[in-house]
Amino acid sequence: MSYCVNVITDKQLQPKDIFKKISDEGIKLMVVSEDFPNLRIGVMYDSLRGVEINKEANGYEVRLLSCSSVADYDLFPVAIGAVCCLSKGYAVGENNESIKKPTEYFGYEWMKQEMRGSWTAVQAMVRYSGSAVVMNGLFLPFCVGPKLLLSRDRVNMYASYEENAEGFDWLTRYFTLMQWSLADAKDTSSSLALVNSEEKENPLGMSLITIKDNQLSMFDYVSLAPLMNLSNLDTDECIIIRFEDFNRSLKLVDYDTHFASFDEYQSRKCDGEVEVEEMNAIMDFAKRYVPKDLGYRPTYPGSGFDEKQNTFVLMWNPDTSGLSLDEYASSMKGFYTEVFTRKIHEWKEAKMDDRFYVVKVGDGKTGVVMAGVFRSQPYQEPNGKGRRSYQVELKPTLMINPESAPMLTIEDLEAVVPDFMWRGGYSGRLLTNVQAKALETRFSMYLKEIENKDDGENICYIKNL
Repeated sequence: MSYCVNVITDKQLQPKDIFKKISDEGIKLMVVSEDFPNLRIGVMYDSLRGVEINKEANGYEVRLLSCSSVADYDLFPVAIGAVCCLSKGYAVGENNESIKKPTEYFGYEWMKQEMRGSWTAVQAMVRYSGSAVVMNGLFLPFCVGPKLLLSRDRVNMYASYEENAEGFDWLTRYFTLMQWSLADAKDTSSSLALVNSEEKENPLGMSLITIKDNQLSMFDYVSLAPLMNLSNLDTDECIIIRFEDFNRSLKLVDYDTHFASFDEYQSRKCDGEVEVEEMNAIMDFAKRYVPKDLGYRPTYPGSGFDEKQNTFVLMWNPDTSGLSLDEYASSMKGFYTEVFTRKIHEWKEAKMDDRFYVVKVGDGKTGVVMAGVFRSQPYQEPNGKGRRSYQVELKPTLMINPESAPMLTIEDLEAVVPDFMWRGGYSGRLLTNVQAKALETRFSMYLKEIENKDDGENICYIKNL
């Protein structure tokens, strides 16, 4: 997502001349990339994503990235004007329109329109994918996801840009502050990579935190990568998880960690050094997030059958369980951000990324109220009494309020899979492949029936993009 202007010219420019011309306009310029084919510039302390000037066959391209700061929007027309002036070329917009006065053409109204479009697009992508959108900042990537779009009630994923304008302004200022505060910080990036079993030519990079000689490796923030590697070389223990699961492990330790969130996925150190004992505790919890295949990404119920995924049915009776109907309806507010857990009977057959359906049974309206994938490996229930009891974390991709939304009813389920006990029995039972395929076909039809009806209150729905 970006906006580009092409300056058509045959003249060859020197980067230092462009920098001087822009600086002469009174701008405190920060140069991140100082040579062609790609120049990257920003405004000191105020840029979030900066402006790019790229060498092209017919001249130069000046590019402004979406969700930029006001300083970046102000820098963009000045950069266009500098290139035009030095090259004696002419500027052409994305619709082939001639731009003679960039600072007038790209004025306040244009900036507000671009901000509206950029954040509306991010809002939609986060809402329908359920995960963060990653963007390149002036110095380091940043991630905008559900937690930030719902943080402190500043932003509402179901409201318009106009209703969210103050929240998006706050997010922009926050990310700008993080860019500059971490510009010279040491991160956890690593040269290590893991071969993806499905795409062997595209190895997955890692962030790496190690313990050696009872000392933790030096870093200031945990930098974005596909995978997170936590290694204790003193004990030869190595845990590799998906990067987005690292923050989940942080929140499970019994004491306050020395980490603070930087964005949706990344963390920075705060309040002193991270202790070895703390990292060992984080590693213990991270074990539940180690998938069988690190390169595999699950598909969601209704997105087509995947032979690699098992399918489980979890039963819920509001009258006999610890979760009432009202409590369940209230929990839908945490659809994107909360950790949902359920007991699973056939836990030996279950694994992270398997599919599940939660079926409401008992009195009143009955049927599927939640569907999604397992967010963890099965683990022993804390403080379990008597026989061993296991539970899993859930990542719901659909939640509905049975009192106010159309359901895939138990009658529908019995018609599709008649050889399964739908009205009771243990919670967390495995379907056969034949049963799971039949349910998948019917569930995909159901999703089409409720398409575009998600409102965050009666229906919450993530699409498998």
